[in-house]
Amino acid sequence: MKVLVTGANGFLAANVVRELLSRNNLVRGMMRKNADMRSLEGLSFEHFYGNITNVADVDKAVEGCEVVIHVAADTSQRYDTAEPLRKVNVEATRLFVEASKKHNVRRFIFISTGNTIDFGTRDNPGHEGNPLGKLFEKSGYALSKLEAEKMIIDEVKNNRFNAVILNPTFMIGPYDAKPSSGRIFTMMYPNRIVFIPKGGKNFTPVKDAAVAICNAIELGTAGERYLIAGQNLTYPEFLKIVKKGKKYLQITIPGWLLITVGAFGSLLRKLGIPFELSLNNARILCADDFYTPAKAIRELNIPQTPIPVAVDEAIGWFKEHGML
Repeated sequence: MKVLVTGANGFLAANVVRELLSRNNLVRGMMRKNADMRSLEGLSFEHFYGNITNVADVDKAVEGCEVVIHVAADTSQRYDTAEPLRKVNVEATRLFVEASKKHNVRRFIFISTGNTIDFGTRDNPGHEGNPLGKLFEKSGYALSKLEAEKMIIDEVKNNRFNAVILNPTFMIGPYDAKPSSGRIFTMMYPNRIVFIPKGGKNFTPVKDAAVAICNAIELGTAGERYLIAGQNLTYPEFLKIVKKGKKYLQITIPGWLLITVGAFGSLLRKLGIPFELSLNNARILCADDFYTPAKAIRELNIPQTPIPVAVDEAIGWFKEHGML
């Protein structure tokens, strides 16, 4: 089976490429010219260089493939509206949908984000039936992904398009060359004094996510969303796993301080000055951003690898590449 993976050199996509190859699939990896290839070292697959917003490139990339796994996206958290991200996260997705219909692709797998689904508590975690949460109503990234999700669901309902939507939470593990979510390790691992917010996240081993995505080629119901989730942990709980018995001083950042800095960041954004932390992002850091993987366990057979295993794999890969 020939499978197209977009954004192939990215963190999640590189793990998906590896999982597909381990299952003896033919893989066409679409990426930009001059892409950082560290995450794909030693792998044998078809390299396709192109732009996901270019109609001709998309058509050529999809042609001859039975399955499309659309991972590529602009994941920037710096925008409060979807507009700056729409060309990549919505319009490019539409191009892949249209090309997939034209070339009779058997299954289309869209990688969205857990941020389009409201989170919950440890006792009542967020699930696929939840709408967009209030804290993500000013997340341009979440809004753009939700718009793409709705477009795909309409295609399933109106045109019998065979597509599923997967919503990963915060992924950790190896082959994060950028790094993306792996920045949490550069902030925590080497420092004796670690500043952390008071909230928490759902942490997902990226290899588990890759398995679930590849399983979705055959499993899962068209038009359904699946939270690709792992274990709910507070930041202090996760830090303890990262430090693994090493001595460190943990300083919890007061919520009011994060909110104040976030409000300042939002003001700078309004003045046209890029600033990573916004008021909304600060509020998210203070929340327990917890989800359940129950549906994906039941219908996609997602593994639940212990978080310490994924942490060790991530740290090992970062050390090997001189990033820690």
